[in-house]
Amino acid sequence: MLTVAYDGTNYCGWQIQPSGETIEGVLNRELSRLLQEEIRVIGASRTDSGVHAKGAVAVFDTETRIPPEKISYAVNKSLPEDIRVVGSREVSPEFHPRKTNCRKTYDVYTALDVDKMREAAAYLVGEHDFKSFCSVHTQAETTIRTIYQLEVEETGAEIRIRVCGNGFLYNMVRIIVGTLVA
Repeated sequence: MLTVAYDGTNYCGWQIQPSGETIEGVLNRELSRLLQEEIRVIGASRTDSGVHAKGAVAVFDTETRIPPEKISYAVNKSLPEDIRVVGSREVSPEFHPRKTNCRKTYDVYTALDVDKMREAAAYLVGEHDFKSFCSVHTQAETTIRTIYQLEVEETGAEIRIRVCGNGFLYNMVRIIVGTLVA
């Protein structure tokens, strides 16, 4: 398992795209080069173009004899400065980063009306069916999710929206933020 931090400014998001460089694409290329075998990482979630991450999780299968905890050091030598593998370790073959019980947190920065946004955000905290907060193209088995925390914080001229939950549907955070803005 890799824990990855990146500045997404120069990338077309996490998932491989036909028209631009992505975090997944760079990791696949550099891990394949390092390990001398075809590597395809599976990420915990997909981020949009320009989005940054501090602790994205990804897994891959390998036949390498390099100790798992050393892979992060080795691959960082060839990664661009805006992508860093901050840790690597072995996990069980059954572990899947998108199906595990974990928390994902998104921060959004922009300037808006804080009081009304906080009031609206309070209605979304808890376990709900978020079907109306995801893309019509979602492939999720269920649209039930739990939002543990939805904060709207004002810092100077900026408003920060932090969403923490047990998982997010396709475009869910984007639609929640758009709803709070509206």
